[in-house]
Amino acid sequence: MQGWKKMVLMAASCVLIVAMVVVWVWADLGTADGIASVVGASAGVVGMAYALTSGNGAQPGPVLTAVRTGKATTKGGGMANTGISMPAAGPQAQVSTDSTGDAESHGSGDANTGVHLT
Repeated sequence: MQGWKKMVLMAASCVLIVAMVVVWVWADLGTADGIASVVGASAGVVGMAYALTSGNGAQPGPVLTAVRTGKATTKGGGMANTGISMPAAGPQAQVSTDSTGDAESHGSGDANTGVHLT
């Protein structure tokens, strides 16, 4: 959670605590009990709505960029890569390439200057 969100949450909590104490002092316990029930239920609904709308909590994947990578050449069965090589089933990532170089493969090799998913 970001710093300013924590501060807002702490301030709102303090205001609610002070408001509950004021109700307990000025009203009878039956009225205070009813108000506390409504405030508690409302806080639960707001918390559930926030959890549902804020996503699943997963952090976004890394941002991978390959720029001006140069030339990749392989001969006779090798693998040459000057870009990004990562497992296809790995974590989700934003991948981009720009102005990558030439790829040359002679024989059964694999040459890549962009994104290579294994």
